Amino acid sequence: MKTTYGSDTPGSATHGEESEAMTAYVLVQTDTQGGRIANLLRRVPGIVFAEDVRGPYDALALVRAEGSGDTFQAIVDQIRTLPGVIHALAAPLARETVELVRNTAA
Repeated sequence: MKTTYGSDTPGSATHGEESEAMTAYVLVQTDTQGGRIANLLRRVPGIVFAEDVRGPYDALALVRAEGSGDTFQAIVDQIRTLPGVIHALAAPLARETVELVRNTAA
């Protein structure tokens, strides 16, 4: 299932306002348990943090997209094309945490 994000998504432009950055966590499942996907995720432009995790998902990425929801969706779509990725679930933040993103990107 492919989800697109429009103007009702936090961090995107609404009512003629300028577009702002959108931040989201993306949970990633791969076709192998314990797959090491974080190194590939870190190479995708727009991903400011990625780690391999245990449990129902194999990795967690923090995505920050400047501009429109289309830019954010393009990053998520690029994650879905990485080798071994079978599912990527985006969870946009309800409230922007600019300091977290600045500290992580540094």
